[in-house]
Amino acid sequence: MRLDAVLFDLDDTLVATSSLEDYRTSRDIEGLESNIHKSRVYEPVKDMLEKIKEQGVPLGLVTNSPRWYAERVMQYHGIDLFDVTVCYDDVGAGGIKPSTKGIEIALQELGLTNHSKVIYVGDQDSDFVAAYTAGIKPIAPSWANRSPIAQIPAAIINSEHLIAFLDDYDEISLIADRTALKRAFNFPKKQLNFLPLNGKGELVPLKKEDIKLISFGRYFSQSNTLTAQLHENHQLSKDIYAKELSKSYTIPQYYVNLLSRVVETSPEFVFGAEQSYFDIVTVIPAKKGKNPRLENMLARIRTEATTNSVFIPDLFEFSAGAESLKTLGGKDLRLAELQDHMSVKQKYSEVVKGKTVLILDDVITTGATFAHAFEILNIAGAGFTFGACLAKTVSIREDAKLCPKCGRLMRVTSNKKDGIHFYGCTGFHEKNNKCNYSESIKVKECPRCGDDLVKRKNRNKGTYFLACLGYSKQPQCKFTEHVEEV
Repeated sequence: MRLDAVLFDLDDTLVATSSLEDYRTSRDIEGLESNIHKSRVYEPVKDMLEKIKEQGVPLGLVTNSPRWYAERVMQYHGIDLFDVTVCYDDVGAGGIKPSTKGIEIALQELGLTNHSKVIYVGDQDSDFVAAYTAGIKPIAPSWANRSPIAQIPAAIINSEHLIAFLDDYDEISLIADRTALKRAFNFPKKQLNFLPLNGKGELVPLKKEDIKLISFGRYFSQSNTLTAQLHENHQLSKDIYAKELSKSYTIPQYYVNLLSRVVETSPEFVFGAEQSYFDIVTVIPAKKGKNPRLENMLARIRTEATTNSVFIPDLFEFSAGAESLKTLGGKDLRLAELQDHMSVKQKYSEVVKGKTVLILDDVITTGATFAHAFEILNIAGAGFTFGACLAKTVSIREDAKLCPKCGRLMRVTSNKKDGIHFYGCTGFHEKNNKCNYSESIKVKECPRCGDDLVKRKNRNKGTYFLACLGYSKQPQCKFTEHVEEV
């Protein structure tokens, strides 16, 4: 499937422009002219843009920078090749990324919609959030120098692969995402696209010294309305969430196939020719009384992978009373819980000394579990530690919503009967001190009384509508609205 368009950010995506920032923000045109030579276009960019252009794929630029600045930078570096250019002048202060306004204008001018096969290449969290919200695929460029990125894109790609895959939209995807969609791992593929992460779970360039983790896919949490919506249309997310719905959940075989390949091939990526296998392969264990899904997965990988590694399913252990991390919020709280309850099992304290260890997990959110696992292995004397997971959580930031009843985190989930999303307490899944609190999600403000309009379903007609929460209050408001008008 051919790409319908490629959209790019400008600053620090196509051109390294940190030296020009002061002139841009102060609108110092003379200063820009005198110092523009201090900026530099990234090495593969000009050739990449020209080849995309030659192949007839429309090019767009969406930048928060003003037009006078953007046009001068592009002209100076000979990259003014875009079919549409959207700048600050077109969107105003309220339309800068992460607003979707710039992307929406570019799509409209190119005659495309958010259902088109479009990628947006950028280097910042705001670029990815804008793309996700606009319904197109966010991509990180491997050629740009940048600081670690907290937000997770759909892929990281180099210029050669971008050009090569203009006719294959699916290849510009993470391998676990593709595996989930195909429900198999044995489909034709040209690469095993993954995300290189540092020890904090942040995206980093392809520099081996920075990489401590690799993730092969994304997990859209249900912590807010946007990611909940993305979750519904993302098979890998639904597969991972299935573990919450079944006490006997078994990880599908195609993910076992994928991670078996990882066990076999990741040593070459990590060690080069120096070592062809990890001494030890292990998993993050289940807490006491919970489904040992990862331990079971590891047993299946052991029978499939061709390697000299030793597989140890119980290298780590959780002490009694360990809390579910998903109810705890930020990384600091999670680390504190792990420090209190997760340790290297005593009988392996001598086994790990001097050894290289690969840790597998299905999904990571803050990276706290991996960080703690690396730390306690290092204290135990391990020679080298590395991590791999099926998915890294995409968490579009919103203010944390706490349950007014028990104080735990709330997250967005959906009603199985009508499919309507609502906020539910994460304590719902806990055996101890279970909490059933829930509340409707505000779609917009009621134009009649100012209360919240929320989504409801007409059971007789099977259609959806918006209803005012003021219906149950005094004075009563009975305002409703067709959901299609939202």
